[in-house]
Amino acid sequence: MEYYTSLGPGPGFFPFWLGVVMGGLSLVWFFQASHLKIGPKAASLLPQGEGMRRLLSVLVALLLSTFVMDYIGFQLSMFFLLVFLLRVHGQQGRWITLIVAVAGSAGIFHLFGSYLDVQLPRSAIAFLAALGL
Repeated sequence: MEYYTSLGPGPGFFPFWLGVVMGGLSLVWFFQASHLKIGPKAASLLPQGEGMRRLLSVLVALLLSTFVMDYIGFQLSMFFLLVFLLRVHGQQGRWITLIVAVAGSAGIFHLFGSYLDVQLPRSAIAFLAALGL
């Protein structure tokens, strides 16, 4: 994306400066959390035991959904990710999980595709592509 065009700031202008500001603020926050002595300090920055297993399972689910997105498309990969997060980690009921996963995956896909004109990946599998996924 271009940083600057003949008409003024390009499409890369805002994301660049947003990233710079967020990066700077995250460094300030990290410094505050690790060096300042305010209140009781946690023994470790990372969780232990069950918390670490939950953290790793979310990271693995995000990575897996990213890798399969080009093959099964955005809608299915996001649907499976939402089902996993809501059912396993959120411990939601079946109907709430199903409604939120369908609305989240299909709704975001159509919102970005129809209104924001951002094309999200469609399935590379012919059968799924024929279904519009």
